[in-house]
Amino acid sequence: MVSLIQRALDRLPGFGPRPTDTKAVHGSPLHTVGGTSFSGGLAPFTPLGGSIAISPAANAALASAAVWACCRLISTSLASLPTDLTKITPTGKEKAIHDPLFPLLTMSPNPSMTVQQWLQPTLLGLMLYGNAYTWVDRINGEVVGMWPLNSARVSTVVNQDGSISYYYSDQNGKQTIFTESDIIHFRMFTMDGYFGLPVLVYHQLTFNLANASTTYATALYNNGGQPGGVLEYPGVLKAPQVDRIRDSWTAIHSGPGNAGKIAILEEGMKYSPIGIPPEQLQYIQEQKFSVEQIARIFGVPPHLIGAMDKPTYASVEQQSIEFVRYTLYPYVRCLEQGVRKSLLEPLVLWRFNLDAFERGDVKTRYDSYAVGRQWGWLSANDIRTAENMNTFEGGDDYLTPLNMVEVQPGELAPGQTAPGESTPTTAPTTQPTKE
Repeated sequence: MVSLIQRALDRLPGFGPRPTDTKAVHGSPLHTVGGTSFSGGLAPFTPLGGSIAISPAANAALASAAVWACCRLISTSLASLPTDLTKITPTGKEKAIHDPLFPLLTMSPNPSMTVQQWLQPTLLGLMLYGNAYTWVDRINGEVVGMWPLNSARVSTVVNQDGSISYYYSDQNGKQTIFTESDIIHFRMFTMDGYFGLPVLVYHQLTFNLANASTTYATALYNNGGQPGGVLEYPGVLKAPQVDRIRDSWTAIHSGPGNAGKIAILEEGMKYSPIGIPPEQLQYIQEQKFSVEQIARIFGVPPHLIGAMDKPTYASVEQQSIEFVRYTLYPYVRCLEQGVRKSLLEPLVLWRFNLDAFERGDVKTRYDSYAVGRQWGWLSANDIRTAENMNTFEGGDDYLTPLNMVEVQPGELAPGQTAPGESTPTTAPTTQPTKE
């Protein structure tokens, strides 16, 4: 097992030798907008604990509790869903358990990760950078592994012949050039179809405002909760006296541990605050607005990140349904279609099981089973299979409601008329008159 992992790591960029494409690459990187360090190809990154590294833009954004909560919610929710690989047959679909990609796409894409551990960073790259990249490791044309790449280290280049090249820089600064066949490029919200729009750039001001607000609150509390001010003295002070008074005041009255201490002013000295109090800055309201703005950017209902005042059950339930429909499902389709385009044959499908979201709602799940069973499109074994229960003999029968009549070929349903015929009418009846 160790040798298998080492062999895979040796083939991963940055961990071992790999032939580098030395031909000239024409074209220019697809630049993003804005004046941040993220724009213009490869972004600089900050090492955190060995080989792990993220860009400063992502680091600053994730420092916001709201951004962290939104990214964690979306990435972990989708990464926890079970996936399946099926093949379309003349009679329907069946599990493609004999496909070489079945274990990679349903259990472990490489010797070091589970599917959940591969999907989570992929989704995080999509949300923050607008692009996510997976390196497809092949031996003699056969896929033997899939490795997620840090989006901050990848630069996309469109060549003059229309092909796409991907420049990847590892933690040692070594650059590797990949072709389209080496990379699964996931992008969802894009203007040109080549490069996804990065949230870190387009909403940098919103993230900066949230971080500046938090920084201001931290500095205010570190100052004992008091805004800045001046000490007024009726006479003239020399520079050494000014420095001594300032240092003495700061040492005694600044910091949360000195909050509430009594100040003693001598010789007619007076303290006048010049900072703006938090209530005048509407700090609480601004914090709430920033959280709502960030939730709006990522399409997350505020109640799912604890930012909704007095929610009602009806509104929460509807927003949860819309979250799956309008926020999570586009990511699901992006991942499914990206994998299918790059790896799968035309009749093979890789799908997420969104029904797993109902696992915690027993009543809704059982009610849907009851409807399907009563109306004849689910058998007992279909339901038991969906519930991960063993099937039993005779459980494959489907029910037919007694009030439903099967129409034979060429036979008209009750009340139905043949084409071109008019509906027969009944002659009106008259009531006898009394004499």
